[in-house]
Amino acid sequence: MDGIKRITKEDIIRYKEWANEKLYLTAPDKGDTPSWEWLLDKFKEQVFSFGINIFVIDAFNKLELPKGNKLDEINNVLTKLTNFAIQYNVIVFLVAHPTKMKKNESGVYDCPTLYDVSGSADFRNQTHDGFGIYRFFENVETGANSYTEFINLKTKLSFQGEIGKKAEFEYHMPTGRYYERNTEPPLFDMTKDYEDKKDTIAEQKDDSFDSPLLSSLPF
Repeated sequence: MDGIKRITKEDIIRYKEWANEKLYLTAPDKGDTPSWEWLLDKFKEQVFSFGINIFVIDAFNKLELPKGNKLDEINNVLTKLTNFAIQYNVIVFLVAHPTKMKKNESGVYDCPTLYDVSGSADFRNQTHDGFGIYRFFENVETGANSYTEFINLKTKLSFQGEIGKKAEFEYHMPTGRYYERNTEPPLFDMTKDYEDKKDTIAEQKDDSFDSPLLSSLPF
């Protein structure tokens, strides 16, 4: 496909070695529905045991909310996530899906905002940085190609970005990667590139900044 070479057994082995060091999947035993209390306890363990400093929760509705008023409980969970990120100096990516959007006059679904996330407006109010992912589908009649837009919906600190700014990406089927629109697809080996650079970066590392949290970064 597209002249791309197939992945080799050596590539798979190298990826497994890289992933075993860098990626940790968190899920309850026996297919039980996880609770937020259980998940945050697991995250705390992983901070101290493995030095993890980036967490991805996909998605919000996959975890069980405590019993009670739904709006209050969503607010409580988001507060705990914010406090966890600040207390342990980590980044938490929370994936949350919007309500069903309406189509505009052109017959295209409107791009959701943080206020459109299903459940509560606190998804907008609580987050420090909020982003949206919106897909434009191919249109045979107009000749428009399919691409995906990454939109900055909220940034609490101005130096971190500008609200309303967008980046456009295309999806490369052979490699399964998104890449910046109107550029060449990324055909390099990410794990090999990482290994080649690791030793060079390690030599530049300042030992005075060494810590359990920094040890999980790609040095």
